[in-house]
Amino acid sequence: MKLMSSVNECFRLCEIKEDDSPPILKKIDKDPGSRASFSVAARWLRDCLKNHESCNPPAECQKPPKRLIDVGNETQNPFMVEISPGSQQLKWLSLSYCWGEEPSMKLTAHTEIMNMLRNGIPLNKFDPTIRDSILVTRALEIRYIWIDSLCIIQDHDARDWDEQASKMNEIYGGSTVTLVAASSNSVMNGFLKERELQYIPISWSRNQVGDSDDIKPLATMFLSPEWDKNDDKLNGPWSSRGWTMQEGLLPSRLLHYTHSQMIWKCCEEQKFERGVTKSLQDELAKISIYSDHLSFGSGWLWKLDTFMKFKRFPEYLPTNLDYPLESEPETFRLWYDLIEEYSQRKFTYISNRLAAISGVAKIFANAIRSDEYVAGLWKPDLIRGLIWHTEGAELIPRLSADNTPAVNALPSWSWVSSAGYELVKNSQKNNDNFQAVSLVKNVQIDLVDQCDPFGSVKSGSVTIAGPLKRVPRLYNKEWKSAEASISEFERQLSKIVEKESLGDVEHRYSSPPSGHFAALQMHIDMNSLDLLVLEATGEISNKINVYRRVGVVKIRHFHNKSVASPNLIAMLKKIENSRAVCLGPQREKPRKWKVSNDVITEIQREPWKRETVIIV
Repeated sequence: MKLMSSVNECFRLCEIKEDDSPPILKKIDKDPGSRASFSVAARWLRDCLKNHESCNPPAECQKPPKRLIDVGNETQNPFMVEISPGSQQLKWLSLSYCWGEEPSMKLTAHTEIMNMLRNGIPLNKFDPTIRDSILVTRALEIRYIWIDSLCIIQDHDARDWDEQASKMNEIYGGSTVTLVAASSNSVMNGFLKERELQYIPISWSRNQVGDSDDIKPLATMFLSPEWDKNDDKLNGPWSSRGWTMQEGLLPSRLLHYTHSQMIWKCCEEQKFERGVTKSLQDELAKISIYSDHLSFGSGWLWKLDTFMKFKRFPEYLPTNLDYPLESEPETFRLWYDLIEEYSQRKFTYISNRLAAISGVAKIFANAIRSDEYVAGLWKPDLIRGLIWHTEGAELIPRLSADNTPAVNALPSWSWVSSAGYELVKNSQKNNDNFQAVSLVKNVQIDLVDQCDPFGSVKSGSVTIAGPLKRVPRLYNKEWKSAEASISEFERQLSKIVEKESLGDVEHRYSSPPSGHFAALQMHIDMNSLDLLVLEATGEISNKINVYRRVGVVKIRHFHNKSVASPNLIAMLKKIENSRAVCLGPQREKPRKWKVSNDVITEIQREPWKRETVIIV
């Protein structure tokens, strides 16, 4: 009691405020490369290997990479080894880091470099990040490390690169642990740097019985200022790079080195070097308080962070093999969540977007039992998938950050063609009442590697049929004038174009080089009509007009005292009735739908003709 009173007095004198945040429980060593720090990481790994069965890599991923670096020891230099295809029971660590700049040492097909790596290279010859990662691998008592720059041939001949890039789910997913240089922005910086710690040592003591002058120290307490919660987050350069997203999702175990501490993450728990542990089971216990059961559709999965959502997704899905997963909107929600996060990440070559998420796509495909993956979207949910948009620019795309032929060749209908590193969203991802108006008739994909349906594509097209309206332009500068001879729909388009262009409207929107634009009805529900806006290419294939995607337009309709079109009311009632069948008798009474939007009224008065188009 006396000791606790002294602690409280110390807190008061130091102006330390207690709250609900987990306290700092352990003193962190100033040097992350010290024996004490390495022992902490090694203990985390041993504990997970011994006690976490769910963290063991799946059998299909336990295929060693084509090449590995034997880390050697203090008397033997690290060297490259080539692994035979039938090798089993190998353990390796995979490295995830930011290149930042070209590594000084890369694997090439050049005989001299290849032989040098095979014969071994002194540790001090490696770039700092590579050198640090080899030291950590040795400390964890793992013999091999996989490093992309040293294990994939980096020559202009892309065959080896394409082959290895398609196996990231095995390389990272099959590794014993993945080491993450989370706060380093360059291979030249390294990550085993001394950390700035602000601990205040305070010795605690008491008087021995019978001798008031003899004071014996009991222990030393280390106090520090309030812990910055941001230091528990992975907000460094690593988190903003495109390739690192799947490198952080595919492994079962990750060891992060941040500027302030080590952070361990596996399928069961998250541990912080400062002494705090977060258990997944505890998180699920909290969630279960608000949910009667942890089953498909109950929503418990969406309360977890991205890593845990991805790892627990297979068990969220129904195990019944006859269950029609492809027809459930909930099935694809995780994919749209992943794309939202991924779309903002940066690339040196944005044309690598599909390759850098191919491993995640393979795991997702296996979970939903579907191989119909098409350039970053899923064919069974393609109508919904096509109506993605970038935040703040739904209709007018941002200028490309990488306006190269490779990027321009990407399918305009896929989110991979959005080159501005903007947040890509899908407003319908959570809509259980999604009602498609158009129908996908065919999808053609020209793959870079025909053996890798989840990898990069050269081009792609979608043939789709639905209600379509052609317009001569997207923007008419007279749109504000009541005297302008334009339809309400064209007026609405002009208003959106001007708003999203911030007043500086591109000439092609008012004078299209290929003749016209078109809008295709994609989805309708009780609140809005989603349209896909297209620009004619001037080409015709098999008597079908070819277009490129521009963006999307959402036309909202409202229910008030105005009188709506009978056709629209009938459609909305049909949607409402189908929803009633799904939800059962506990739902609210159907609304009496009234529509006041001028555009909707115009569309109903002059129904759009159903046509087939090709989008490239």
